[in-house]
Amino acid sequence: MNNALFNLTATQFRQYLREPQILFWSFGFPLLLVWLLGVSFAEADVNERVVGVVLPAADVRAQTELKAWAGRVEAKEHTLPSIANSGEIKRTHLVKVKYRFKYYNSRDDVVRGLKRGDVQVFIEPDASGKHLYFLDPQNSDAMLTYFFLRDDPDGLSKAVEKNMSVLESPGLRYIDFLVPGLIGMAIMETCLIAVGWTLIEKRATKVTRQMRITPMNKHDFLGAHVLACFVFSFAEILAIYFFAQSYFDVHAQGGLAPFVLLIVAGNLCFAGIAILAASRALKAQTASGLLEVTILFMVIFSGIFFSYKHFPEWMVQIIQYLPLTILADAMRMVFVEGAGVADIARAAIILSVTGLLTFLTGAKVFRWY
Repeated sequence: MNNALFNLTATQFRQYLREPQILFWSFGFPLLLVWLLGVSFAEADVNERVVGVVLPAADVRAQTELKAWAGRVEAKEHTLPSIANSGEIKRTHLVKVKYRFKYYNSRDDVVRGLKRGDVQVFIEPDASGKHLYFLDPQNSDAMLTYFFLRDDPDGLSKAVEKNMSVLESPGLRYIDFLVPGLIGMAIMETCLIAVGWTLIEKRATKVTRQMRITPMNKHDFLGAHVLACFVFSFAEILAIYFFAQSYFDVHAQGGLAPFVLLIVAGNLCFAGIAILAASRALKAQTASGLLEVTILFMVIFSGIFFSYKHFPEWMVQIIQYLPLTILADAMRMVFVEGAGVADIARAAIILSVTGLLTFLTGAKVFRWY
């Protein structure tokens, strides 16, 4: 065997062992990601479908009867009908479904929950006590929930009655849910790449070393990156918005003022995070890993493509405080709920303060070379 090749290979392995971050990104991070996704999406339990219930106003007896019916439905696992080979199935949870009911006091509250992904379909009794099912027929989960929900011992007999009401309220389509999340994701990625990666590249190519000897203030140097990123990001977001508006008829129902406020707050937040992430990294590989894991984790867990409320409850309690989750939720409030400036002010303040603190921290520990 070529001794030179052997020695070079052994040297390379020793270099890997001396770099803990390489071992983490090569072995630790993939295993961690597999574990998190496995815990989140493993179908070990019976599939659960969430149904909203509008309680009849000022009718305590009707409310009691409706809750009693929902309790009976929740209390057992329902085997799906029309399964020809049910006796041969080993994983019985595949052909079973459970229901969980959430109670609302008004139609507006439950429609808001439907738009946020809290429920898939909702029930409201009419004057005669008959259950009316309200849903978007283009939502496959809602249709399955409607047809699987057995209202009596005879199975799906209720499904053939005229008790389904089609909802056409703005904001119920999947594209209405998706576009605000994509806008939040675009803000995050633009800031982390345009600010974070640019600073890392300048340090790796020793540009910052040369700039250090100039009479330049550190905060001015970093602030220029933030402002340049803001202009680029603002143009990008407006392009996405006007395309979605013209092609998919997606509108910011709350108006442009809260929309622009969230764009500014989101850019401040993620630009500050980018500066903090890029403040100390000496190697491009290490910094690239930090930026990529930040983007990947937030895109997966912050509810960009689907509601993060499908994750286990203990994860939801953590996910809801992620910066991208806060931004995406506030964007959806503006787009699908018609929220104004006052409604999203808290989210905008949290994002702005986060950006300011991470910017100041990153500037304090920033490494020129």
